[in-house]
Amino acid sequence: MPANGSTVRDAVNDGAAGVYSYAQRSLDRVVAPSSRRRAYHSASALASSRPVLFSFAASQLLLSFLPLLLFAVFSASTVAFALGAAIVFALFWIGVAFLLLVPALLVTSSIAVLVWGWALGSFLVARWLYAHSPVGGSQINVVEDEHGVDAKVNDTN
Repeated sequence: MPANGSTVRDAVNDGAAGVYSYAQRSLDRVVAPSSRRRAYHSASALASSRPVLFSFAASQLLLSFLPLLLFAVFSASTVAFALGAAIVFALFWIGVAFLLLVPALLVTSSIAVLVWGWALGSFLVARWLYAHSPVGGSQINVVEDEHGVDAKVNDTN
């Protein structure tokens, strides 16, 4: 026998009381005790005033609850599986596209660097040629009057 005069039955009763109080606290968090009391009184009043209708509704509820619960669980798990599969499918194809994107970006960025270098080199050569050309120190004035457009070169050297 266990110590302090307690028996296995007492231990089971204590465990059951703990489970019952935990379930009661959890139910109190979900549905307020006053709402549960009102629902109990309404069901009790219906059972007293219309026992045939109440027994029909109770049997329908008791026998239909399990299939409805299974259908709801099946529906939720199907949606969860479909979402999971869609996410995995999308991640796979995003990975494949990323494998194509990286080399394409390497090629296009290399071409962009070459074009930038060509444009910079062309600008530097054109600036050097302009600075060393005989027209480099000249100023061109364009005048538009009633006789048309006229240009005049002023030599600043």
